[in-house]
Amino acid sequence: MKISSGASLPAEGPKCEALPCVVVDLDGTLLRGNSLHMLVRFMAAKLRRRRGYWRLLRIGGLLGLRRLRLISHTEMKHPVHRMAAESMTEADMEHFVSVLGAALNRKLLERLDGYRRRGYRFLLASAAPDLYLPRLTALAGFDGFIATPLPASAGEAYTETRGERKRDLCLDYAAREGWKIEAVATDHPDDLPLLLLPGISRLLVSPAPDLPDELRRRSLDFEII
Repeated sequence: MKISSGASLPAEGPKCEALPCVVVDLDGTLLRGNSLHMLVRFMAAKLRRRRGYWRLLRIGGLLGLRRLRLISHTEMKHPVHRMAAESMTEADMEHFVSVLGAALNRKLLERLDGYRRRGYRFLLASAAPDLYLPRLTALAGFDGFIATPLPASAGEAYTETRGERKRDLCLDYAAREGWKIEAVATDHPDDLPLLLLPGISRLLVSPAPDLPDELRRRSLDFEII
């Protein structure tokens, strides 16, 4: 549209600044342990009490095949999560999330309190399934989550949320919410794509030995919790 010499442009409204965000990994970071291992133990106890012997035998078989390296971690993980979705009641799921809640890393949560007081948002990001992540996100007081979608049936594709895919999903989520990722907390080298984001703070929680070495090699600053 042509504007005459006497016309004035409309004043722009105030620009909204993006809210700072911390991305937090789940297993070994927010949790002092592994949620899949905890789920297997929880399901095994429930199935024994309910005489769900067929599912119990199937879980044992999957774990055995994985131990022998006859199937991949994903090939073991997916059917276990499918069985959880099919066999666990809402009450079971609430109970399991309370078990996870008891294993939250209190030292990390205390460290994150400082970020919360400065107005940061918290995004839980994990390769764990979206089966129990919504409840755990609420329990931990986080503002959102990224997880692996659990397909409706065993025949559908199962793509874990890890590595570059996890980074991209976190960036997309933050952009939709009007957030900017300014810190990442993790223990695992799988999250290196997130840790390589420019200008962020890096919080390593009991990290795998090669992760600090990799960050030092790249001349990147970090803090070990």
